Amino acid sequence: MYEKKIPLRLDCGLHLFKELLNGKWKLMLIYYISAGLKRPGELQRKIGTADRRVLTNQLNELVRHGFVDKKVFDTKVPKVEYVLTELGQSLVPIIVTLETWGEDNRTVLEKALQEQVEDD
Repeated sequence: MYEKKIPLRLDCGLHLFKELLNGKWKLMLIYYISAGLKRPGELQRKIGTADRRVLTNQLNELVRHGFVDKKVFDTKVPKVEYVLTELGQSLVPIIVTLETWGEDNRTVLEKALQEQVEDD
């Protein structure tokens, strides 16, 4: 089993947030589920560049940590849908605020990202 080199810090809410919601697509998944996209295929089409396996892993982590519920329908062709829990719903205003901040600061952020790419 993998053992982290840096010990997990639980003394700060920001560390807890980062630990549970760290993942390239997790905040986007929560946002898109809140917007009505519930099926894995819909989520993958909306995000576009994400690998299906990575999305599935991150969705499973969101389920395990209580942000999302997974509903499995017993049909001839198995069907899965995701819905936000109360905890997941409580994150939506924060995600919307972050998205607005990103749009408001788009020029500066794009410049910083471009400089980072050029430095690498």
